[in-house]
Amino acid sequence: MRYITREDLIEIIQERFLDESVQLSDAVLDGIEEKTIQFAISYISGRYRTDAIFGTPPMRHDLLVQAIAMIVVYRSVRRNAARKVPDDYTDIYKEAKDILSNIQKGSQQLKGLPEIVGQDGTSASLMFGNNTNKDFFI
Repeated sequence: MRYITREDLIEIIQERFLDESVQLSDAVLDGIEEKTIQFAISYISGRYRTDAIFGTPPMRHDLLVQAIAMIVVYRSVRRNAARKVPDDYTDIYKEAKDILSNIQKGSQQLKGLPEIVGQDGTSASLMFGNNTNKDFFI
């Protein structure tokens, strides 16, 4: 794994449950983590420099590690679930998506990680307007 560790997963799910329900090879777990990182990048790429965050070496942030680990646990359990994923894991997944969504909106910040900055050096988010209004109101 390149961004999270087994210890990060154990913080989300008990080690016994991890060993019993997530019986995956390292290659499969690496694939799940890579897809989860791409999922996280799709949320935060408009606000943070993801090439630097997930580069070599990666820049770990506890909130981002937690969200990625939660999604990896959910997807790992889901992969091995015979029928339906228990509600506990579904709640973990929804919480992780909420965290990523809040980072995207700016209500939660990743302090210390590089933000995308404009040419003038500001990191303010872009503002969108509607120019179809005759009075040009934003």
